[in-house]
Amino acid sequence: MKEKLINLKEQYKKNPAWCWLLATVFFFPLLPEYVSPFLLFIGFIVFKVQWSKVGTLGKLMMAFMGFALISTLWSDTKFSTLSTAALWWGMFLIEIMIHNIVRTRKKIDRLLAAMSLSGAINGFVAILQICSYTLFKYKYITKSQVFVTPFYKPLDKAVYNWLPFDIDTTLWWDSRASGFFSNPNLLATYLMIVYPISIYLFLNTKGKKHKLMYFMINVLISGGISATLTRGGCVIAIIGWLFMFIVLFKQHKKPLLEIFVPTVLVIVPSLLTRYGIIFKVRGAGSEAAKSSAAHLKIWGSLLDYIFHHALPFIIGTGFGIEQTGQILLYQLDKPHGHNFVLETWVELGIVGLVLLFTVLICGFGKLLEINANNGKKFTLVFCVFTSMMMYLLFGLTDYIFNSPKQIINLFILLGLTQALSHCYDKTIIHDADSLRKAAQKELKNTINQKPIKHKRGKKKTY
Repeated sequence: MKEKLINLKEQYKKNPAWCWLLATVFFFPLLPEYVSPFLLFIGFIVFKVQWSKVGTLGKLMMAFMGFALISTLWSDTKFSTLSTAALWWGMFLIEIMIHNIVRTRKKIDRLLAAMSLSGAINGFVAILQICSYTLFKYKYITKSQVFVTPFYKPLDKAVYNWLPFDIDTTLWWDSRASGFFSNPNLLATYLMIVYPISIYLFLNTKGKKHKLMYFMINVLISGGISATLTRGGCVIAIIGWLFMFIVLFKQHKKPLLEIFVPTVLVIVPSLLTRYGIIFKVRGAGSEAAKSSAAHLKIWGSLLDYIFHHALPFIIGTGFGIEQTGQILLYQLDKPHGHNFVLETWVELGIVGLVLLFTVLICGFGKLLEINANNGKKFTLVFCVFTSMMMYLLFGLTDYIFNSPKQIINLFILLGLTQALSHCYDKTIIHDADSLRKAAQKELKNTINQKPIKHKRGKKKTY
């Protein structure tokens, strides 16, 4: 133990910024919302001497966030708009850190491992929360023995009551696990991202011990998704696995089937419970139906508002969800649009929506540029692509930029995209013809994947 501490101290002296980055990525999802950002800010102060560039994605994101900041001028909720824009600028620091520090393939893998481990810990706590609540519901244990949901609930109450402004704490659900996050949907957002990453690590790790470890990490992440009882998250996790299985079938058929077993065993029962088919709870099925109907009403109301107000249609009502909540207050009493596309449109208009989609399309384009011409590289690029897709798909049924622990996910994924683009050979996309060639190249890489042969006494090669 003493030797490990000495070794850790030496590593910190050698590269303190890298250590802070790893700590931030690992601890950010585990700490309360009002603590995590300060960890990032301290890490950035340590790192700032190494800041040399922000990259193309960073510049595009700065344009989007700059417009968000300017929207304070016409916002009716100026404090909310200004503070939300400032929060995005703060979370943007993680993208800069990753882009400047993560310059080797080994560091990429270590960063992904830190994310997966943090996701597994969240999943483990979520499983304890849902299992203990179920035991209490069927009167096997007392209420005092239930694992508190969310984890920081007593501390959150104390902090929120101390603050000089009101924060709504009524969205805590005892019957749905939240892990270290403040509600189930926030936890599901993070687990959507780390689920494909844990599969990449499982597929490409060496040695039985590490293989078993990453298998268990994936099981815990799957269990965490199930424990949230989030219908969209459960469905998207299964779709994500199916997408990866189709694309990686030739190379990783057997291990992907091994992963699918726990995924199905823990996620499908969650869906069946949510719809009141098994573990029947009074009103479970009708609650799910009402939730779906409410989503449709929210989207219809916001579209109606956008198309009947010219200025919000073009430049929005101002960044932040407070104004959206006021729009929905009288008819539906909902805090946001439950869809990141509609929510961004209401907040920043068609201008902001175009800026955001420019960032996202450029991010996907950078992944497409990479010449993923061997097994491990292809799996890595594809799993990061899948993480981004699952994150955005989940955002079509819930707002994925609702808190620091959600917003930072976008910047971590964009930072990883920039790191991959730096570490691997690529074909630069600069026009329609180069885009076509890059797409053809990736399609060829997909078709030409070769199964990995396992030989006794020899290590895998890629």
